[in-house]
Amino acid sequence: MSQRHHANRISVPGSQSYAARRPILVTPKRKPERVVVLYNESGENVTPKPLNPDIFAGRERQISVHEFSERADISRMSENSAMYLSKSQSTVKFKHDLDKQGAAISVQYKGSLQSSASDAYLDIFVADEDGRTDDASIGTTGGAKALFKMKKTPTSISLILSETSTFFLLDLTSCTELKDTDEGTLVEQDNERYEYLTVGKGKHRKIVQAEVQTMPMVLKTRNTSYEKTKTQVGSAFVSVYDMYDTFQVAKEDSEAEEDESADEIEDGNVKLDDSGSVESFKLSLDEKCMSKLMKNAKFLEACIVMERLLANNCYNEQQKVFIGLSDPDPFRENIQYKYRLKLLWTFANTDTTGRSVNSCDWNPQNRDILAVGYGKFYFHDNITGLVLIWNIKNPVQPERKYVFPKPVTALQFSRGTPVLLAVGFYNGSVKVLNISSRETMIIGENVPTFEPCWNIIWQYGRNERKNEELVTVTFDDGRICAYSVQRKLEMSQLMRVGKADGKLKGYDAMKKCTNLTIPVSRYSSALIVRLHPLDPSIYFVGTNEGTIHKCSLNYLSQHLDVFLAHEGSVHELKFSPFFKQIFATCGDDWHTRIWAEGIPEPVLTISGMQSVQGLDWSPTHSTILVVIRAQNIEVWDVQRKVYGAQSITPSPTGTRNTVVQFTESGRCLIVGDTDGDVHVFSLEDMPFIPFFQENLLSDSLARVLVTNPQVLANIRKLRRASKEHRMT
Repeated sequence: MSQRHHANRISVPGSQSYAARRPILVTPKRKPERVVVLYNESGENVTPKPLNPDIFAGRERQISVHEFSERADISRMSENSAMYLSKSQSTVKFKHDLDKQGAAISVQYKGSLQSSASDAYLDIFVADEDGRTDDASIGTTGGAKALFKMKKTPTSISLILSETSTFFLLDLTSCTELKDTDEGTLVEQDNERYEYLTVGKGKHRKIVQAEVQTMPMVLKTRNTSYEKTKTQVGSAFVSVYDMYDTFQVAKEDSEAEEDESADEIEDGNVKLDDSGSVESFKLSLDEKCMSKLMKNAKFLEACIVMERLLANNCYNEQQKVFIGLSDPDPFRENIQYKYRLKLLWTFANTDTTGRSVNSCDWNPQNRDILAVGYGKFYFHDNITGLVLIWNIKNPVQPERKYVFPKPVTALQFSRGTPVLLAVGFYNGSVKVLNISSRETMIIGENVPTFEPCWNIIWQYGRNERKNEELVTVTFDDGRICAYSVQRKLEMSQLMRVGKADGKLKGYDAMKKCTNLTIPVSRYSSALIVRLHPLDPSIYFVGTNEGTIHKCSLNYLSQHLDVFLAHEGSVHELKFSPFFKQIFATCGDDWHTRIWAEGIPEPVLTISGMQSVQGLDWSPTHSTILVVIRAQNIEVWDVQRKVYGAQSITPSPTGTRNTVVQFTESGRCLIVGDTDGDVHVFSLEDMPFIPFFQENLLSDSLARVLVTNPQVLANIRKLRRASKEHRMT
């Protein structure tokens, strides 16, 4: 007897095993399906896989009524038991697919038994899938069928728990692989193939049209009755004048209604204080009309024209001198060269009092328009910023006024779009204004960097931005940034100037004492930036340490050359309008120096006893330049003498001068001071304009450099190179 099954089976001749004849798990027979294999153009197998691989697995089969009768006969043939089967019997066969473990068993359970004996027996046995057991067959008498001997139900059952192999309920494969591995190579090939099929040339590959079955849309047609619309054909003639009059009357009626509603609102008494200490007031009709009239744009334009006419009565002669209608007779007698400055007028009003003139620029399209930026000159000043647009036709009042909460430090008009004005502020913000609007219209604005902006210029970009005008700005932390004109200015850093160490080229500065303190910053403050007049990709940057860095747009974050120009801050750098390789600088060390490109030492040095705040070359005389030194305006002519100025003119207000600039014609000069005044001077008793400006400047410098033959040879070589460049 088998210990595992706890059951004996008697084989009867002529009988068949019921389990073998009636298998519990039946796999339904199905017709073999045709296997279709798909290949692409590259010969790869692209056959889709089934979504459910167990769709054709074995299914459980329920016991029918006929099988129940056969099983009942078998149970009645037991000779050792008085059990009989009186109720329904069902057999459930469970199958657990253990392909991974390599074993599959079937469990057959027999229940719902009832016996007349005192003990109930339960027959539990385990059979293989073919219905056979491992018990020895026992012969029986003829006619008897399979007989099973029952055992008592055990009082205790021992269960053994064992650990099964680990199986995963959820497995998410990684989508990344290491680049230098075989898996990474396969992923790259898969990505390339995906790009080829979706974006590359493979997107336009040959495809095959295929049909697909879709769910039909059920439609229903309904009809309804509707009364026919009666129409009538008619015609009429209306002239253009009739339409104009009709719309004009409607417009006047709407304006009248708006005026009446506004009058009703304004006519009501407005009580200023509930306590009654101040009596209520009511605007008069004249005051209401004036308030409405002052908001009319056409009325404001008419006021500007009227102010220009009134100013012409007072400044007619001065305006003629400014535009060149009253030039002195060149054939007059007793001609003397005195280099005098004659004051024409002063741009100032109550708004500019107490504000320093930090920057000014003439409009490149209309030379009668001057933009002036007002801010603070001393560090402890606490004032707001102001931008005024002046016109020489009205020297009394500005035509545009823009107020800002922070002091203005620099501004400049766009050369490509003269209506745009770039303005820099003390808090590091940069704004692009449209001066065509009377109100403050900001075209673009950057994100403030909390470092003062010291200088602004417009320049064209490089490569893909060669047709786009950019705003180049210098900051106190040494950064030179370029902004594209849009609502939020897009910044790109061009350069950041660092502190110069070691022995520098330039003038021979005095040796400094050893400084053992740790510097606060590793970078110098970028105060000015100027473009090279011949090569637009080259620009020069002046710092607060007196050094000048020569940089290029093609080499970011590094300079081409650096030299020491002044013992202190560099306030201005201007190229000669006639000799493009000659430029002048001024600084806090009381000196004004003239330099030649490629020559490491200064060509000419002009000294004084006060710091030089600004300078400018004359656009009509190559040897004349004007410098501002404290309250004085000095006119120098290197053709005449270099040991002293030709004329010294004190400021009309006696305040410190901050900016100086020539007009395009060279007849007039504007000077701004720390009190908010912009003085317009005319140059009187000036020499005649020479014919060969470049030759005159080079010859004048050659006379100064007689004692320095090495520098003189370099100047002559530079002059020949300039002529060759001009000829090409």
